Amino acid sequence: MSAEMEPAGTMVPINSRTIGGKRRPARPCPHDNVPNQLPPRPHGFVNRSTELSVISDKVRTTRDSRARVIVLSGLGGVGKTAAVLEWAHRHVERFTEGQLYVDLADYRRPGGVELSEVLGCFLRALGVREDYVPSSFPERAALFRSRTLVQRLLVVLENADQAAQVRPLIPGSAESVVLVTSRRRLGGLITEGAEFVDVAPLNVSDSKLLISRMLPEAHGRDQDAVGDLAELCGGLPLALCIAGAQLAVHKQWSIPRLVRYLTGDRQRLDRLSFDGEDGVRSMFDAAYCALPAAAQRMYRLLGLLPSTRFSLEVASATAGMTVSDADGALDSLLTANLLEESGDDHYRFHDLVHIHARTRAEQDEPVNARNSARLRMVEWYAIAAAAADRAVMGDGRWRVGNYTRHASDPEFDKQSAMAWFLGEQANLLGAVHEAWRQESFTTVWSLCESLWAYYYNMKVYSDWIETHQLGTQAAHRSENGPAEARIRNQLARAYIELRDFQSADEQLTAAVSVAKDDIRSLAVVHESRGLLFGALHRYAESEENLRRARELNEQLGSERGVVIQTYQLGDMLVRSGRTADGLRTLTEAMADAERIKDDMCAAKVRIALGSAYEHLCRFNDARMVLSPAIRSTRKSKLPVKEAQALEILVRIAKQENDRVLLFDTARRLVELYETTGSPLVNVARSLLEDESS
Repeated sequence: MSAEMEPAGTMVPINSRTIGGKRRPARPCPHDNVPNQLPPRPHGFVNRSTELSVISDKVRTTRDSRARVIVLSGLGGVGKTAAVLEWAHRHVERFTEGQLYVDLADYRRPGGVELSEVLGCFLRALGVREDYVPSSFPERAALFRSRTLVQRLLVVLENADQAAQVRPLIPGSAESVVLVTSRRRLGGLITEGAEFVDVAPLNVSDSKLLISRMLPEAHGRDQDAVGDLAELCGGLPLALCIAGAQLAVHKQWSIPRLVRYLTGDRQRLDRLSFDGEDGVRSMFDAAYCALPAAAQRMYRLLGLLPSTRFSLEVASATAGMTVSDADGALDSLLTANLLEESGDDHYRFHDLVHIHARTRAEQDEPVNARNSARLRMVEWYAIAAAAADRAVMGDGRWRVGNYTRHASDPEFDKQSAMAWFLGEQANLLGAVHEAWRQESFTTVWSLCESLWAYYYNMKVYSDWIETHQLGTQAAHRSENGPAEARIRNQLARAYIELRDFQSADEQLTAAVSVAKDDIRSLAVVHESRGLLFGALHRYAESEENLRRARELNEQLGSERGVVIQTYQLGDMLVRSGRTADGLRTLTEAMADAERIKDDMCAAKVRIALGSAYEHLCRFNDARMVLSPAIRSTRKSKLPVKEAQALEILVRIAKQENDRVLLFDTARRLVELYETTGSPLVNVARSLLEDESS
């Protein structure tokens, strides 16, 4: 039996009479009161001003001679019903012939929704006597359309999951409005002229407001814990209300106590239920069970990803599907509002949905299948990171890891590679940990080597150290001396920049030990030892190591290595007070960088030259070399290097009292510091405030 149709053979209305073999026409009973079926206005409603305004705008939009249909879709428990009822109660006076309401979930049977019953209820509410309500679905639908042809009605349809469930319940009057809530995106209603509104979870501020309205005693105290609670509930009003109910029952609990109760991912979904009623888990289970089998499998495997955000390619690799098949499965998840789009071919889970997907994977996927999916994910990230590293650093950089490009590998230029690293930062960290967990040690240190391009340029110190501590162990277990020396050297560079000189020295000492007679390994370690001694103001030892590193690169025939060591040596000479010697050395490095056409090396040399010219008060020369460095680093999306150049310009602007240069440079520095999380952002803001006053 169709979800919309009554069984055959029931065409005669219940209790109907016929005249001359014809059905008696339905007529209304005396009906003085208009139907007012709206549930009460939602208690504790917060914000949703954007969604309410969008509904009003769409209702006001002039349409053809059809009722306005507006579909609010979103994750279960996100507050679609509250938004619809709030709007309905605010505008109830405009619907003079009444308001009809139905929760279609109440009429859902194994074969579908009993729309004939819904139409019968609507017809009775509109004044059609029981005797004149037709028994067949088509006749009831036809009578509803004619009955509502000149009426101004508001119809609220809750929990529709198919467009076909909505169409028969649309009034015939163009003055009527139909508000539909659905956990699915009912794109099929576009043929009815429907408009669509996505309802997102509440932000942290509105979540805290909802908590304070439920728990007035929480206002003004435990605000940090209230914020933590809002984040644990992911902005879902349902979860927030359940959390509030938990506090109401456990009267001795504080909000921090409730936060501890909900903190564990494995228990959170079960604990976000109350008094035997359906909670967050059962809501997600219902959406999951309605998915096609391929989408269910995709959902489970995506729950294994370390981050809530991922790309189509990652989904395809993790599930072992073609990109086309993965696209189809993801579309099913989008339609069910279990995923949201996050840019071109990128998707994002809600935090609680991600936990649910992972839980379903642990329940329904065998251990071997889970491990295989995770390993496919790790291997894809290793290939993509290697490709992105080469796009940023070029093919001339020495690498221990082998990488052979294939046609199916991701393609990057410098800008897109840095943007990819930034967007995938959490997943890349997770990939390193997963490779370690599965004892894929070569993959661990290979990923670390590739991540240098991002960590060094963006100064992501926490991830840099966390991954490389695993990387040094992985290289050691792989018994690969050059790889261990390489990763220890990269780890030491993070410690040098953080001024943890003891840890840096320990790593470099160990690197020398495992490098043995490998010239390339020794060259990079001598470079880092030169930088370490320079930071310690032990300039003679710094110069000795940098010159040794340059000699080794000359032996290897590495022009890029020679340029880098010459630039490092010149910069150190300037900082040690030997400005003239440093300037000559940097000029030599600049000529060599331009000769080998290495834009990144050239930008670094120009920044060092700018600093040298500043020390010599040759401000015009400094501006001339810094300008192309700023353009180059900005184009390559290297905000830390760009900021270094701008910091020199700020000092020059102060020396020359150039207020325009100071203001423009400080404004850009604020942007860069905010992007990179630099603690200097307030210093730059103060410069702007001084210039504005």
